[in-house]
Amino acid sequence: MADMTRGERTVQLFAKVISNPDKKFTVSDLMASFNIPDEERRNVQRDMRFLSEMDGGRYIAVETEGRTAVYRSALHNAERLLFPNFENTMLHFVFLKRIANIYPATSEIITQLLERIEKSLPTREQKSLRQLGDDLNTKILFMGTPPDIEEDASEKIRLILQAIHDHRKIEVAYRDSANSEKVSKRIPLMIIIYEGELYVGCQSERHAGDTYTLKFRRMKSVKLSKQTFVEDPKVVDKLRRQVTSGAAFMSGQEPKLQDIEIEFESRARLYLEENPFNRSMKIGKTKNGKINVKLKAEVNQLLFNWVVSFSNVAHVKKPAALRSRLKEFAEYLTETYG
Repeated sequence: MADMTRGERTVQLFAKVISNPDKKFTVSDLMASFNIPDEERRNVQRDMRFLSEMDGGRYIAVETEGRTAVYRSALHNAERLLFPNFENTMLHFVFLKRIANIYPATSEIITQLLERIEKSLPTREQKSLRQLGDDLNTKILFMGTPPDIEEDASEKIRLILQAIHDHRKIEVAYRDSANSEKVSKRIPLMIIIYEGELYVGCQSERHAGDTYTLKFRRMKSVKLSKQTFVEDPKVVDKLRRQVTSGAAFMSGQEPKLQDIEIEFESRARLYLEENPFNRSMKIGKTKNGKINVKLKAEVNQLLFNWVVSFSNVAHVKKPAALRSRLKEFAEYLTETYG
């Protein structure tokens, strides 16, 4: 538990209290439940304070027994919940629904909680919630492992989701690769979770039709702008293709797909079937008992690294550009290591 991010720890603490409605918990109780070391006590206290203040204490209630804070579930009041800031609440719900599958131990509890609260809403607001969910679910893309989200991520995520939904630009203070901070307006199209990182996919303001990604952890602050934008479905589809090919994280250009053909040793078949490089990948047999893999992809660093990871069982047939890069890499290794 000590190695968990704050986001994971907070979800686990939330689930522990909510799933035991007849019990009261001190911070010490909760730390003992998850084997959290004592040096994390202040962090757990901060997490529980945040959870008890969330939506005015409607989910987790806090009481004082002597000098000790005690926490318990407040969900028996769920049927009478009010949502004065309904749009923001819906954005949190949508994101929770999308991340529920990341945490198997708590996904069922999150789902039950959201269903219970959703049913308590007036019919009109239930329809609004479902509509918003449909609109935003396609704008949160999961590619690989859960993100390592930093401490103040929740509010920034909410603002970005709201901007995507309302087609509003955002003003972002961002650290570039040279660690210089710049403030500029951005056009957010989607949130992407890719190999342990969270990204915001954006449309270029200067170059029509171009897209790029911002690494979430480098965004120091986010503000909603009054300026709106018109979303182009073709640009959104283009960005989605770039995400699928990996090009979105290498450059801001439209991926140039090529026909890739690689021969693998048969023992790699099961792994390839379970972990295809992309959806276009097809596996066939060859006369010599090996397997032949064909796919369409951009010849970029992502594909290169993938092939190198199979270096002892793979032989690239085409394209020539990929074979050339592998040859140069092999020569570098030979020269460096003998």
